Amino acid sequence: MESIVLALGRKLLPSSMYERIASSSIARRLARGSLWSVFGSASARILSLVAMIFVARVLGQVSFGEFGLIQSTLGMAGLMAGLGLGETATRFVAKYADTDPSRAGRVVALLVSVSFGTVVLAAAVVISISGLIAEALFDAPHLQRALAVGSLFMAITAFRGIQSGVLAGLEKFDALAKLNILDGILSFMAMVLLARLMGVEGAVLGLAISAATVWLVGRSLLMKELCNRGIAVRYGGCSADWRILTSYSLPSLIANLVATPVLWFAMTRVARSGQGFAGLGLYNAAYQWLGPIVFIPMILMSVSIPVLVQEWEAGRKQRFRAVTLWISGLMLAITLPSAVVGAFLSPWIMSLYGPGFRDGWIILVLLLAAAPLLALTKIASCALLGMNRAWWVLAINLCWGTMLLEITAWLVPTHGVLGLAIAFLAAYSMLGVLSFALVFVGSQFAEARFESCTADRQRKAC
Repeated sequence: MESIVLALGRKLLPSSMYERIASSSIARRLARGSLWSVFGSASARILSLVAMIFVARVLGQVSFGEFGLIQSTLGMAGLMAGLGLGETATRFVAKYADTDPSRAGRVVALLVSVSFGTVVLAAAVVISISGLIAEALFDAPHLQRALAVGSLFMAITAFRGIQSGVLAGLEKFDALAKLNILDGILSFMAMVLLARLMGVEGAVLGLAISAATVWLVGRSLLMKELCNRGIAVRYGGCSADWRILTSYSLPSLIANLVATPVLWFAMTRVARSGQGFAGLGLYNAAYQWLGPIVFIPMILMSVSIPVLVQEWEAGRKQRFRAVTLWISGLMLAITLPSAVVGAFLSPWIMSLYGPGFRDGWIILVLLLAAAPLLALTKIASCALLGMNRAWWVLAINLCWGTMLLEITAWLVPTHGVLGLAIAFLAAYSMLGVLSFALVFVGSQFAEARFESCTADRQRKAC
């Protein structure tokens, strides 16, 4: 894959730019990882997008809205069950894989051990309160069985998050690409077939079956790679690294727990408004197109974390900022044109989902307008995590969540799902500015403090 990138670069780029990229180890690593990830994620995204169009046409606008709310609910429960351990795996496996393989193995063992207990507990809780959620929160008792079935999907997704995090930390983006393609193919077939046979419950079951199959394949690939790298996953003594759970996993979890429950709560307000699940169906259809716009930033986020961690830990703060800026500029160049084209085609895109969806074109336009801002915030969050500033990510996510909920509470009662789309755009506008300010102010402060400490040591040595 790297040879293909270099061959294309030689043909498409000016010679001076090509030489700079070809001679840069960071650029080569980013290109290699990004292209594998783009290949896998693009294939999976396209298959998922087509699958959702088919599922929407099979289920109809109201049931598609129910399916979207169930997905959001299971995503929130899975996030709590996973404890943010996937991101922790990426950072600390990247840090220790080459320098201390035995410690990398202990970190993996610790994360797997903790996740097993939390995931089983979360699945049991979801099953036990599925009736309460469906009746009291959704005002839709008939969704209880779908929620209970979805607990399997939630559990497997949490395990897959850790698996993917370890593979990303090892920079095995080719394996992740193959798993994403397999997931896209299997979920397409299973969701569409089972949705036709069993409705909303079948669509959820299809997601669970495909996720379980991909996890089993991924487990085989991961164990082989760990063996090749000399990383032994030993559970004895793995608790010695428990501090990474409080210093990194906990703030990462809380930061993620801000976003998912906030969006879930906002969706429930739309579902209980005058528009009901029909309005939520419009939002769910429009939201499907946000993913294809920002999937490259999400890929670069996972690819960049190992690189940024190593630059930061090596004390190369100026280079750290340069890489962050370069990635951010690339993201804007990719997402802005895509968002403009999508907004122009929004009436036609929404009509693909079936009768009644075309009226939600303005929802799609607003969400696409937020896409470049969302991309920038993902890259900025990646940089902050590379700086080991997970608590800062939590703080800015709290600001984002507060703003989105306030605007939703103000606008949804009178404007329905349109109010949620406006709140989404406004909240990400604020988050983009705030997150980048923290990255550059924080890194410059750390650099100045490092230089000051170095000068003090030199004076004492004299």
